[in-house]
Amino acid sequence: MGNVMRFAAVNTKIKFLEGKFLKDEDYLELLKKKSIPEMVLYLKEKTSYGKLLNSVKPEEANRRTLENALRRNMVKIIDKLLFYLRDEYKDFVKTLFLKYEIEDLKNLARDIYNGRLEKNIENYSFIGKYSKADPERLIKANTVRELIIALEGSEIFEYLKPLLDGKRENLFRFEMALDTAYFTIIRRKWEKLSKEDKKILSIWEGIVADLYNIQWIYRGKKFYNLSPEEILNYTIDFGYKISYQRRKQMCYAKDLSELFEIAEKEGYGFLFKKDLNQDIYMERRINRYLYFKFKNLTRAAPLTIIQIVSYIWFLDFEVRDIISIAESLKYEVDLEKAKKFLIRPL
Repeated sequence: MGNVMRFAAVNTKIKFLEGKFLKDEDYLELLKKKSIPEMVLYLKEKTSYGKLLNSVKPEEANRRTLENALRRNMVKIIDKLLFYLRDEYKDFVKTLFLKYEIEDLKNLARDIYNGRLEKNIENYSFIGKYSKADPERLIKANTVRELIIALEGSEIFEYLKPLLDGKRENLFRFEMALDTAYFTIIRRKWEKLSKEDKKILSIWEGIVADLYNIQWIYRGKKFYNLSPEEILNYTIDFGYKISYQRRKQMCYAKDLSELFEIAEKEGYGFLFKKDLNQDIYMERRINRYLYFKFKNLTRAAPLTIIQIVSYIWFLDFEVRDIISIAESLKYEVDLEKAKKFLIRPL
């Protein structure tokens, strides 16, 4: 089957769904609100989120109830898109659940690590969506080790199993093993797609891997004081611009200044502003760069799998922006500063 026939119906659905995204004026109106309940009321009355938030009472709304509702909506939308796909393409898009399930597993592991015994399953919308692990069993885990064991039988477990040797099942290594699992699994899945789709995905995920690797190397050097060998061992083993040798050079850089110089030569110098806010805004810089890269890729390859992937990422970006605005309202951050935390530029 050619890509025209393969993507015609799903692309039509995506165009319809894209029309429901918030407009710039919606963002500005949300930023002007005085509280999260006011924000939720606006979303219910003035945007396409009205039906989704129908059961959320504005006067009782908080950041958590809002985020849970938005993430449950993401699950429903991905499920709807799967209806339009068949065989290996349906199988591949299911792996996009994995990205968000891993985020939930990391959050659950942090809750366990920090001793939060009251764990609400509603706070982890994607758990079990890809792994098919029992969410109730995962929620009951009281240690990272128990959480790993609860994933036994899933595809993810094979990447976590080595941590059960009694020495390495700490939070840090758990999160790094999950990242390795994601990139390994998604690359294996796209090998079954058409040549054109494999090419566009290798570009996209290669860019993501470059950015995540640079971020990891920077944090490994600055915050964890790890050896170059250990930092290199936990990098993602592929990229778009950055080769293995270049990655190794970054890990063995004598100081952060040398790391910044290498990143600049590879076109990723924008990650480092070398000021007091560098660490605060790094995540946003990564996501905003990916936002514009996706815009370019979707225009360049209209009849490829990237249309589906980009829509899901854009939906995720919007959810993150809505939650960022909610956080800004909660902590009374002024409007201009709040804008700086958004992925979508205004």
